[in-house]
Amino acid sequence: MSWLSRLTPRGPGSRSSRNVAPSSPCTADPETCLMVFENHWRQVSWVLEQRDSSSSSDDLTAVRNHTDQMLCLLAEERPGECEGPGNVPPVGPILDLVVSENVLERVVQWHLRRGLDPDSQGALLKLFEMLIGQSQQPLLQHKAVLQPLLGLLGACAEPQLGCPPSLENSLVLLLNQICVSMARAPAVLELLFRTVPAQQGPTNLLIFSLLVPFIHRDGAIGQQARDALLLVMATSASNQNVACYIAENSYFCPVLATGLSALYSSLPRKIEVRGDDWHALRREDWMGVSSLVLFMNSLEFCNAVIQVSHPLVRSQLVDYVHNGFLVPVMGPALHKSSVDEMIASTAYLDLFLRSITETALLKTFLRFILMHRHDNDTILDTLLTRISSNSRLCMVSL
Repeated sequence: MSWLSRLTPRGPGSRSSRNVAPSSPCTADPETCLMVFENHWRQVSWVLEQRDSSSSSDDLTAVRNHTDQMLCLLAEERPGECEGPGNVPPVGPILDLVVSENVLERVVQWHLRRGLDPDSQGALLKLFEMLIGQSQQPLLQHKAVLQPLLGLLGACAEPQLGCPPSLENSLVLLLNQICVSMARAPAVLELLFRTVPAQQGPTNLLIFSLLVPFIHRDGAIGQQARDALLLVMATSASNQNVACYIAENSYFCPVLATGLSALYSSLPRKIEVRGDDWHALRREDWMGVSSLVLFMNSLEFCNAVIQVSHPLVRSQLVDYVHNGFLVPVMGPALHKSSVDEMIASTAYLDLFLRSITETALLKTFLRFILMHRHDNDTILDTLLTRISSNSRLCMVSL
């Protein structure tokens, strides 16, 4: 599917700049960059070490400005040279300092202690997105980077703070970058699964939980969330622990499948028929109908998830599609009393069947048509009966 081809992780150099942080003040040799970083860090750490918990706005501005410069330097730093064949490149001196001094954890915790206002929350989200997306070194393998990142995301998941609507784009963009990094280095998935904020519980994949509410969202934010979730699915296809979490401890499958029901309810109940020979919805017929485009995006996503996910997730999702969408929604929709509504629902069912490529999902739709009974008749019997009825209904049923 075209969906999967879009998800090929890109290298750092191919990523377009979003201007989320100022340009690095230093493009000199590593020693000079380290000296500049250390100077910024001394000024930040002085503020962080003050015992007065009521820090001033000047302190906040200073910390944010110096942190911006520090993380730009970290993002631009390249790993050291390999000393032998097959050796892992050593971390750069700036990253080594970040790890040894626990820089990011101390900065994030300082923000959390003083109260994370939306401006600071948004700035931190954008800084981490820049850092992960543009870094020349693999950062998420280091607990000193991963732990504060998850601490920030944990704060975004808390009911008291949450993520304001104005910051949702920044949050999803950061989550998407994390999933892209995870796809490049699958070992990160296990780290994400095991390294979680204490308040989130031992089995919570926080990245995943934050993405699920955006599954059916319209626009770029929904597409980024679905792309990120699909990367999680593909990366975890052979990970039994993560698959069990998704199937047993998350709302992913019910939200995805039953969300189709909500989206279907917003579809037009009458289709403009161009003539008695009209019998099916073509792409040019529905691309201008926003509600149908949104539904088809979610159905295509279901198809893609089933294509790449672990068998445990695949089986559960297929069951939810059957029991949470087809039976309670499509069944009654195909038996409306209005001819126009019957034509629309039958045309939608035909479109869905033609759009599905995965065998497991196609079998579920066919099982619904062949075996599900509505008022003692199977869906197939109903469709066959209509072939001899009203001409337009006959054509679309055929």
